[in-house]
Amino acid sequence: MSIEIRKLSIEDLETLIEVARESWKWTYAGIYSEEYIESWIREKYSKEKLLNEIVRSQSNLDILFLGAFADSTLIGFIELKIIANKAELLRLYLKPEYTHKKIGKTLLLEAEKIMKKKGILECRLYVHRQNSVGFSFYYKNGFKVEDTDGSDFIMEKKYES
Repeated sequence: MSIEIRKLSIEDLETLIEVARESWKWTYAGIYSEEYIESWIREKYSKEKLLNEIVRSQSNLDILFLGAFADSTLIGFIELKIIANKAELLRLYLKPEYTHKKIGKTLLLEAEKIMKKKGILECRLYVHRQNSVGFSFYYKNGFKVEDTDGSDFIMEKKYES
């Protein structure tokens, strides 16, 4: 299976929402109710909001939104918000059957290459305390817990200038 990493386009919108829904249901089963997950997807993954973020990424503004594609099908994505020399990792999700296959790492490494070119010195993210898969992934990839915020760990990774 060959994986292609590229910026998301408007044509990827419907599949992006489906990948998010599948991933959220798998990741947060037992943490959040199905009703909560559906309301979160409707709000945070609305077509209008995602279209704006895709366009901002394509225009190299303050959003970096990359997709992982297997045989031209979107199977995962990463989104970062960039402010000056700092980034916040907003989303990194894969279809459940593609987890533990180094695709998340490939997405993160590609995003880090772009961040390096942009002079990013630090990346921050929030991960739910009960999301052991996410926490373990970020920890293995160099992120350290810096603080907590409610039910989330705040993790950071520093980069050389």
